[in-house]
Amino acid sequence: MISATLFRLLLVFLLLCPFALGQNQKQQLRKLMSGVDVAVPENEARTNQPQTYRELRLRWTDSAKATATLKTEAQTQAPKVSVVEDQKRSGTLPRQRSLELAPTLMFVAAIDASNKLRWWSIMQDPRVVRSETQTATGELRSQDYYVSNVTLVVAFPDDPEIATLRFYHPVWNGTDFDLKPLAVVPTR
Repeated sequence: MISATLFRLLLVFLLLCPFALGQNQKQQLRKLMSGVDVAVPENEARTNQPQTYRELRLRWTDSAKATATLKTEAQTQAPKVSVVEDQKRSGTLPRQRSLELAPTLMFVAAIDASNKLRWWSIMQDPRVVRSETQTATGELRSQDYYVSNVTLVVAFPDDPEIATLRFYHPVWNGTDFDLKPLAVVPTR
């Protein structure tokens, strides 16, 4: 008798847990995007992806210190970002399972003409290079640097509503992450 009741409770928990986690992630996404004035629609545009996607190869150049190879802090001036290649591919993109941010990551948002979020992804920040050196005591010490010039590839759904890709750097404010705008790339 107890095992049947326990089984039912476990089944109800397993059925409701993904829904609760999805709602929490949507609330977290709304809060994050409200800081950069982007609306998150009620219905998730990510669920009805087309069967094709676009792959942009971008050249990213920091305008402030284009001659320096490495620097220890993120630039405050907007970088120059140009499209090197734009290809259409068959298939769908994998879903982002969680909204876990870190300073070494980059948040990419696909935005439509009415400033609504159509799709988002989190990727490793291609500008970050980690240096590890050994101290006099034999311990490893690591430090992150930002490379001034990189080429990166971004894949996003082939959705005609997407007008721009916006790139953000997650910045820890002491209690949560905020998004610092980095660049905007038109997709049309």
